[in-house]
Amino acid sequence: MGNLIARAKSMLLVRHAFFASLALNLEYIETEETETMATDGKAIYYNPAWVATLELIEIMSVIAHEVLHVAFCHHLRRNGRDQARWNKACDYAINWILVESGVFRLPEGGLFDEQYKGMTAEQIYNKLPTEDEEDDPSAGSDPLVGEVWDATNDDGEPLTESEKASEEMKAQSTVSEAMDAEQRVGIGEVDAAVREALEVNKIDAVAWYEQLAQWVTQYMTSRSSFNTPDRRLLHTGHILPAATRDPEFNLVFAWDTSGSLTEELTGMIKAHINNAVQALNPSTVEIIYCDTRVRERNTFCRTTGASPIELDINPVGGGGTRFDPVFKYIADEEIETDCLVYFTDGIGQVNVTEPDYPVLWATTHTTPDFSAGEFGDSVTIK
Repeated sequence: MGNLIARAKSMLLVRHAFFASLALNLEYIETEETETMATDGKAIYYNPAWVATLELIEIMSVIAHEVLHVAFCHHLRRNGRDQARWNKACDYAINWILVESGVFRLPEGGLFDEQYKGMTAEQIYNKLPTEDEEDDPSAGSDPLVGEVWDATNDDGEPLTESEKASEEMKAQSTVSEAMDAEQRVGIGEVDAAVREALEVNKIDAVAWYEQLAQWVTQYMTSRSSFNTPDRRLLHTGHILPAATRDPEFNLVFAWDTSGSLTEELTGMIKAHINNAVQALNPSTVEIIYCDTRVRERNTFCRTTGASPIELDINPVGGGGTRFDPVFKYIADEEIETDCLVYFTDGIGQVNVTEPDYPVLWATTHTTPDFSAGEFGDSVTIK
């Protein structure tokens, strides 16, 4: 049976260097723990009895299917979701790439639906029916053509968040190397749509609050070091750098209090930005609450020798939505702003020109409309 797998990998090497490069980074293990094939990011596990029923091109195609799970970090991203539903969502997220390539042919039963093209597994998961919503959940279903299993450490234990982050970086590096290999060899083509899908999935694999912290970090004036990690967050599995010196950095948060951020979301955001602020340790944090106008401003300053700032967040307001007053208020009050993070659902229009400080729109729904030219970066809170 190993001979069939070897022949399929050889076929893949001849037909598509990108997928072959990814496939050659994985171990191949016979097992009966899956009815078809599966991956946990370290290996491809295959049931020899099932593989024996397939044509060679189908074996090659399922191998390509499994390596895309790894490239998209599906083995790292389930985060407590229902396993069966997550597997289906992941299959829908990648199979369109194989179907449209013209190179692959999945065995009968491979999940494909045009409506899910270009969507992440997380987005698809939210659209799939739950077991209770299925027409006949007791009827069962055929085994998936290729599964994705959660990654584990060498002891078989679930990965910590820091270990997941490390594995994500490795996966991204492997994908980059595979793209380079495809360009060098010139066999197969990773078209623009596939590159975009890989990029979207790479970004989405990182939690929004980690993206936010990374975004702010790039504007910090001081250097940080992982040689002295912030011990306050070690118990959570996050390893963040502690500042090597106290940065003079003025971080401003704008908070849309029009009712777009629910109480549940507000509580979640509070916890995560407090963690980020304590790790980044800015000298000043301003919070500006605004609906149709600025309702309140709270200023938090770090004092010499004191613990990092801890934010007390109490949104004030509840009217409609206007974004412009925050930018006007910062200018009128001459608030020193090294960067601005605006928490909102994003529904509304921005009618000001781009300010001279960087802006991050942290949105629960969409980025705002811009009348005078789009500006800023964005991250989706979920």
